[in-house]
Amino acid sequence: MKSDEKWVRLGVAHSLGHIGDKKAVEFLIPLLSDPHHDVRAHAAWALGKIGDTKAIEPLKNLLQDQKGDVRTEAEAALGLLGVKKDP
Repeated sequence: MKSDEKWVRLGVAHSLGHIGDKKAVEFLIPLLSDPHHDVRAHAAWALGKIGDTKAIEPLKNLLQDQKGDVRTEAEAALGLLGVKKDP
């Protein structure tokens, strides 16, 4: 996760989401602050797929992200975690 290559971090997030083990949450949450929006978006997707409620607050913080794809993935992940969208 400490790779300088964004593609490595993105691939790790994607793979951890597919594996679905809740142990991965502690590695994925820091990726929500990655400088690259595509890594943040993949980490959000993975956290939603894994379904651990520890990710709710960090995902809520992404709803203010400047990149639309990150906000979309955060909203979708929160939905999978049972968090209803505010009206």
